[in-house]
Amino acid sequence: MKKLVAAVATAVLVAAPVQSAFGAKKKAAHQHVEGTITVPQGGNAAATCVYRTQRALLSAGGPNGVVGYTFDVDPGTVGKKFKLEAGSGVGMDISFYADMGDATDPSTAPANYPYETPGPGGEAGTVPAGYPIAFVCMTEGTNGSFSYMAGKGVK
Repeated sequence: MKKLVAAVATAVLVAAPVQSAFGAKKKAAHQHVEGTITVPQGGNAAATCVYRTQRALLSAGGPNGVVGYTFDVDPGTVGKKFKLEAGSGVGMDISFYADMGDATDPSTAPANYPYETPGPGGEAGTVPAGYPIAFVCMTEGTNGSFSYMAGKGVK
């Protein structure tokens, strides 16, 4: 009888992790980032952002949110839809970067995938593969806020 109880107990202990590994559904990824940016960019003729400024500031240990806002992209949202909502009266753009690159070298820039629609408002699209860093910048307005949402249930 002891052998039977031990065999049943062992079978239950072995089967439980296997069942949970196959039975559990993977939760869909969702990322939500909110922030503010103090100073607008868009000083060039195309009114697009110069992301090198934000990269240089962060590389020097400066704060996030002065001339741009940087965050890591949740890998679970790659290939999913995203939406960048801009606060009232401001224009926000977003660019996804492969890496930080060398911000002190003006002749080079890391590979990036930009969403830059001129004018007030934000951006929407698909989170690109191979670009784990997101840079948000403000092209119009001052002290602007944004909300970035990606993945499951993007509204």
